[in-house]
Amino acid sequence: MTKRLGRGLEELIPSAPQGGSNFVMLRTEQIRAGRFQPRTSMSESALEELKASIKKSGVIEPVIVRPVAHGTYELVAGERRLRASEALGIREVPALIKTLSDKEALEWSLIENVQRENLNPIEEAKGYARLIEEFGYTQEQIAAAVGKDRVTIANLTRVLTLPAEMQDGVREGAISLGHAKVLLSLEDRAKREELFRRAKEGLSVRQTEMLAQTALPVRKRRARRIDPQLKPLEDELRRTLGTKVALVARRKGGRIIIDYFSHDDLARILRALGVPTS
Repeated sequence: MTKRLGRGLEELIPSAPQGGSNFVMLRTEQIRAGRFQPRTSMSESALEELKASIKKSGVIEPVIVRPVAHGTYELVAGERRLRASEALGIREVPALIKTLSDKEALEWSLIENVQRENLNPIEEAKGYARLIEEFGYTQEQIAAAVGKDRVTIANLTRVLTLPAEMQDGVREGAISLGHAKVLLSLEDRAKREELFRRAKEGLSVRQTEMLAQTALPVRKRRARRIDPQLKPLEDELRRTLGTKVALVARRKGGRIIIDYFSHDDLARILRALGVPTS
């Protein structure tokens, strides 16, 4: 069962030293960069604000580290505090030493940043993707850990299927996550690139949606007749699998149609059905 880290950082990271053998003062050179740090960029203005705060009041909140070897520690949470301290020439910082597995180190680092809203959507999505790919998490488990719904996790990880240029646009704030979701609806590469260019020029998400709808091929479909006896079962399958499910009856037998939106989503559905994925 996944440990629910989304319950609040105050249980993990006290705002002031509370005593105990795991609280120490460490020299900054004893702390090496964390391998599981989800953040790949840092706002210079935010770093300057933090430096000003530390210069005035010191490092109030300890960083979290885990021991690696011979007095060396790996950073788990608190990268901005450590970088700001180093920039100010501070040689020692308060630290909480925790013995954590690789999986736990990624959990703590990701959740601290998510709860502090320090990550851009791409960094957050890549953190979730690592939990899924490297540690076998389901989207439901991640949602429970970070306090978000599964659909939000699914939508974020889907953004990673966009071309690198569009992911960079989200990362740098040139387009919003809402714009990215609209771009995902377009399969035509040329149309998607044109809409991306126009979104960067200032289109609202609503305007982008309207243009995307005009670009999408329109196919007329006959309304699907639903067998009243199958409707409750269809609804139950939809709730159980967390995705769109259609039961199509024929004179003899029928079809079960299950929608999925990414490779991770497919793996999640297969696990729910008890089908081995590896």
